[in-house]
Amino acid sequence: MAQQQEDGYYPRVNANLISASQIGQIVSLVGAVDGCDGTIATIRCGVGTTKVIVEPDFSHPSGHIMEAIGCVNDDLSIQMFVSRDMGSDFDMGVYNELITKVMANPKFAEYFLPPSAIAM
Repeated sequence: MAQQQEDGYYPRVNANLISASQIGQIVSLVGAVDGCDGTIATIRCGVGTTKVIVEPDFSHPSGHIMEAIGCVNDDLSIQMFVSRDMGSDFDMGVYNELITKVMANPKFAEYFLPPSAIAM
């Protein structure tokens, strides 16, 4: 059973950071849509791709980066609740450096983790 997630907090992930420990939790995924078959969008983020379950009326401009906020499923896909367009000039390299090197660094935990997760 997943640990209770603190209200208003959801981790930022890419294809490499999604894990089984996040099943049932809400996450934020930023990436570019590689394709969509009407119910599943393939999002390119980090050095891989992630499947995002979308509504049948989902559409996103080609070449634009998007943020998908949703719940991690058992197969590590994401059931999207909300999306937002991040534009076409969003630097995915800088963003991935932020989430893998800065946000994951315990030195900066107080800025990126909910208060209950920070060791006192």
